[in-house]
Amino acid sequence: MSKEHSIDSQKANKLLWQLPLCIAVITFLCYSYSLHNQFTNWDDERFITDNNFIRSFSSDNVKAMLLHDVTNDYYNPITILSYAINYHFAGLSPFQYYLTNIILHIINCVLLFFFVLLLLKAMEKNGFGNFKYKEWLAAFFTLTFAINPVHVESVSWIAERKDVLYGLFYFAGLIFYMRYLEQKKIKLLIAVILCFVLSLLSKPMAVVFPGSLLAIDFLLSGKPSRRQWIDKIPFILISLIAGLMTIHNQTQAGAIHNDTGFFERILIASYGCFMYITKSFFPVGLCSFYPYPETGSMPAIFYFAPLIALLILSVPLYFAWRSGKNNFRIVAFGVAFFLVNFVFVSQLLPSGPNIMADRYTYISSFGVLFPAIILGYYLLMKNNKLKSLLLGIAGVYIIALGILCYNRTLVWHSTETLWTDVIKKYGQRPREIIQAYNNLGSYYFKRDEYDKSYENYKTAIDLGTTDPKVIRNMGCLVATKKDFNGALDYFNKALDLDKDDPLTYLDRAINYEALGKYDLAIADYYHSRSIDPNSEKLVSNMGYFYLNMHQFDSAKKYYTLAINMDPGNAEYYHYRGAAEYDAGEPGALDDLTHALNLDPNNAECMFYLSIYYNKAGDYNNAMKYAVMAKNANYSVPDDYLSFLQSKLK
Repeated sequence: MSKEHSIDSQKANKLLWQLPLCIAVITFLCYSYSLHNQFTNWDDERFITDNNFIRSFSSDNVKAMLLHDVTNDYYNPITILSYAINYHFAGLSPFQYYLTNIILHIINCVLLFFFVLLLLKAMEKNGFGNFKYKEWLAAFFTLTFAINPVHVESVSWIAERKDVLYGLFYFAGLIFYMRYLEQKKIKLLIAVILCFVLSLLSKPMAVVFPGSLLAIDFLLSGKPSRRQWIDKIPFILISLIAGLMTIHNQTQAGAIHNDTGFFERILIASYGCFMYITKSFFPVGLCSFYPYPETGSMPAIFYFAPLIALLILSVPLYFAWRSGKNNFRIVAFGVAFFLVNFVFVSQLLPSGPNIMADRYTYISSFGVLFPAIILGYYLLMKNNKLKSLLLGIAGVYIIALGILCYNRTLVWHSTETLWTDVIKKYGQRPREIIQAYNNLGSYYFKRDEYDKSYENYKTAIDLGTTDPKVIRNMGCLVATKKDFNGALDYFNKALDLDKDDPLTYLDRAINYEALGKYDLAIADYYHSRSIDPNSEKLVSNMGYFYLNMHQFDSAKKYYTLAINMDPGNAEYYHYRGAAEYDAGEPGALDDLTHALNLDPNNAECMFYLSIYYNKAGDYNNAMKYAVMAKNANYSVPDDYLSFLQSKLK
């Protein structure tokens, strides 16, 4: 080995850790604002804040997380377990959840760097020429992925943890596959299968993984060999099983809808196709919610979409074919990789409220960017006159991506910034974003900003919403203003639209209770529980209902159920202790003490402990907790304090 070759080898080895480190630092900086973000009401509640299953690693919870779809979304146990780990260490502090997402994304970027490097080396061996500076080429490509604003939704949205998790195993599987193609060792093929399964268990979108492997086969060897097809048999079988399960689960959850005709689906899929390609290159005008156009008023661009999509895919293929076999295989590989990872999110099978979503580009954008960058590299190496210009454009492009990426993370800061951005972008088509007004109204409602909440709910209702959730939410808002009869009208209207919504029955039960119609209240409570027996909100409200009705055994029963769902909730121990105290049971002291340990500022609990000790004749502790309650601004009667003082003399 020559001295010059040895020096080049040492430089390359240094780049193998220096470049990924630089990519990691740049990526972290671009996403760093996300560490200040809050939970949003766009699925974060369903996956984290209201998800009882992640709150402890009890055998029942672990069994449920591993074996069932606990979020009524997809079967993605690895993602749910990752939330449970976050909850175990951080509770509901968003910082750790966002940090986990960012770290997973950075790991994915490092994996992508090494995958691209392996792909370039394999291309060199298969007649694509020598890729000089291939480490830098892989780094540039990885940066276009790492800080592309179109991926912010996957990283800066906690509920989309499934994207970065399935991406991790997806990219790891591609790396193992490249090693398998090189070494032909069966253990490497087993590693690929394992990564595929783990990716599926993170998000079912990984079902298309075998198609990505076939695209690699085509790139490196043209038509896949008989041996390569045989290797894919286990992958295809797993995909078929996972795909059928996912379609079944989505149908059961009501996520798949058939309210659009076949012709409209073709238009929508074509629109999504060219929009995903365009936004992967030029990530501007991004939005967290791209609504379906109103029935019968589809914009003109949709009717041209099939032609645009056909041109945007076929024109590069044609010119690549004209310029040589290798260029054609590069472009065909990219097109195939993109289409394979796009097909199940194309809305040919309509699913969800979005016509498209930025997060769906997390894997598919590889197929868009890779051939463009490789062909750009060829152009750069062939034309010295263009080197400075192309390198300058590349530098400006990366800087622009970084700035846009950082700015996009600001949009995901909170529910308010998120839905305000949607309304800003689609305000001229308000009927199509009724959900945005509803979610923004719910955000303000939780913050006790009732005027803003009313304004958003009313906007949604005035636009003619048929969404029972909006009507129910307005009922809850009206009830806070003590207009219980007015609230009842809204709850009844919501049930006319959806007779199987457990939350509406629960809210109407609370409303009946406020009206003193206890028989109707308990009927609605039980009806709600028959639909959703695992609702923590329902169980705790039933406990409170029975406590107010002085039915202490029932109150204790339901607060025990609530404690099993959330063992760290001080309020449940407090009210179970209150029920035990009023029933004269000895367990009251343990529950009240535990509640105060969990929430040292609970003044009402302090007062309950005081009257417990007073009843037991322990006047020292009774006075101690009475003074604590008074100092915590609880209204302790003066004559009660005087009585305790007299007992202590």
